[in-house]
Amino acid sequence: MKSSIDGVWKSIVNSGSVSQNLVVNVKERMIVKVGLGNKTLFWLDNWVGNRPLRDIFPSLFTLESDKRCTVQQRYRTSQGSTEWFWGSSTPLTREEHLTDWAACKTLLCTAGLGQESDYWLWKSGPTCEEFTVCNLRAELDHINVIPEAKLLTWSHWIPKKVNCFLWRVVQDRIPTREALLTRRVSLPSSTCALCNDTIQSVDHLLVTCDFAQHVWCLIFQWLNITIPRYTLSVVQLLELIKAHKTNKATKRAIETVMAAACWNIWRTRNNLIFNHKAPQIAKIISDIKANSFSWVKSRAGYSNMDWAKWKGFKLTKFKKHFGTLRSIETENGSTGHAKQQNQNNRF
Repeated sequence: MKSSIDGVWKSIVNSGSVSQNLVVNVKERMIVKVGLGNKTLFWLDNWVGNRPLRDIFPSLFTLESDKRCTVQQRYRTSQGSTEWFWGSSTPLTREEHLTDWAACKTLLCTAGLGQESDYWLWKSGPTCEEFTVCNLRAELDHINVIPEAKLLTWSHWIPKKVNCFLWRVVQDRIPTREALLTRRVSLPSSTCALCNDTIQSVDHLLVTCDFAQHVWCLIFQWLNITIPRYTLSVVQLLELIKAHKTNKATKRAIETVMAAACWNIWRTRNNLIFNHKAPQIAKIISDIKANSFSWVKSRAGYSNMDWAKWKGFKLTKFKKHFGTLRSIETENGSTGHAKQQNQNNRF
């Protein structure tokens, strides 16, 4: 993987190279099953022997002009036999290089090629199974590296930028005034812009600030959930929602509202600082309800969601049926109307 390119997969691979963060050693756990050699890197992947060929024959790797060539680009078949060839634009002229290439070809003859495309296996204990991102994600979810992060689950009901925002929140990685001062950023004040009383930390801004407390009281009153007086952090809010006894879909709807609340409190703070717009409780509550309604309606598939019922949070029961979620709350309708409404609200 090119060192100058950032990305999700680079982060996953590099997570195993830091000694204090040895989560999953991806390079050791992923095993390639070579077929045609079309998806396996000749020099860089561990596909023959017990190490990558670049480590076994470093002098040959130095001469290689295409260091990311595939296995398929280095052999040809003729009458059922496989012939390995030196495909680099740099010729082998020195005796020691020719000797190394002869040894390399001897090792290559032990590789078992096939007639199908290459695929990757994931080593899980003594067994190997076909690699899937889903299995790796399930394994990572059970690793207690950052306890706070275990309370977060990536939800497609919530926009990606809000998912990322919440992830940064539980790890104290958003630019609050406390965080900026820690990084030696000069600020006119360290106190919360919403209450002008206490230093602006993540938990103060989103939970314990008087403005945030007022917002959460109204939101939890809307959700018909009792919020404890001792709630002092975002993590405790997540724990409260996780412990709330209801069905899975309703809990996801509540998590969506919670995400919308944190997101709008943060936006309100930014509008006050950068745009000098005074915060209004009525507006932020309205925005939270509107945002969460829009997310659930469009992203969760409730295209027939009724705004009046959502505004009163009367859609409090969801049922999983044949792999799809649909609303079964009927407050005033007849039984026949309820069945028809359920069919209309199916994902």
